[in-house]
Amino acid sequence: MNRISKPVRMSRRRASGVMAGLIALVLAVGSWAPVSANTMGSQISLSSVYWIFYREDFDHLRALDPGLFEQILASPGTYILEHSVGGPHLPPEAIPTEIFFSTAGLQAAIDQHQVVPGVKAVADDLEMLATTPTSEQQNPIPAMKGFADTADANGYQPILVPGRDLMLVPGAVCSRQPVETISLAYLRCGLPKAAAYAPIYVIQAAPVETHLGALRQLVKKGAAQARKANPHVIIFATLSVSPNGADVPYTAVVKAAVAIRPYIQGFAVNDVRSADSRMIDFLLALSQS
Repeated sequence: MNRISKPVRMSRRRASGVMAGLIALVLAVGSWAPVSANTMGSQISLSSVYWIFYREDFDHLRALDPGLFEQILASPGTYILEHSVGGPHLPPEAIPTEIFFSTAGLQAAIDQHQVVPGVKAVADDLEMLATTPTSEQQNPIPAMKGFADTADANGYQPILVPGRDLMLVPGAVCSRQPVETISLAYLRCGLPKAAAYAPIYVIQAAPVETHLGALRQLVKKGAAQARKANPHVIIFATLSVSPNGADVPYTAVVKAAVAIRPYIQGFAVNDVRSADSRMIDFLLALSQS
């Protein structure tokens, strides 16, 4: 899940390395209860969905509107992406997380005792990055299984966040064809099936959030693939007020959230300081829907 200043997938290359209490949370969720579009309407309570925030966003936004974040912290789970030791103490309801970009990166952190203390889960934000081994980029599903196996073997819960840009990797075992969009290739290549290996799977949807037809197709079909592979998986989708650096009105992000809520259980959001007001407006609009 990238920083807004970089391509918006789920990485933010602000970290070299996703959560306390997650094991109990995942077990408590059990199987997913589908929400129909008819019953969902346009209402999304902040406390009814899971959330993922980057630590710096969470701290800034919570300072701007503490009451709003009381609602968010009352949700089934609010995951905070940490990338270093220190900073203000998180509230007890928050779930500290750490993000990595490859199995190799996770293994190195484990070997060198550099995983952020207190982290109970780790996320594999596998994307087409210079720091990610080419072999993992070219064959991402086995790579994600390897990440999940490494996490499990070391007492961490795995979270999988593959980028759609993996469909553009030269020499990949499955990649975008000339007649396809990246999202269609992502679905044809079956990346969401990797949810079989983890309790949480994140669909990187922010790059297409303003194209509601493409957004629904990506999230609906991606979620269906993930749940077929793992009926108990918790599915997030990414949203942003600045996808790929563009300024998107908060009202458009609300429309995107409403469009995909029937298929997912959580939102992974990111922000930059110049967009704080729009992110607050987005969250307020949901809280008042």
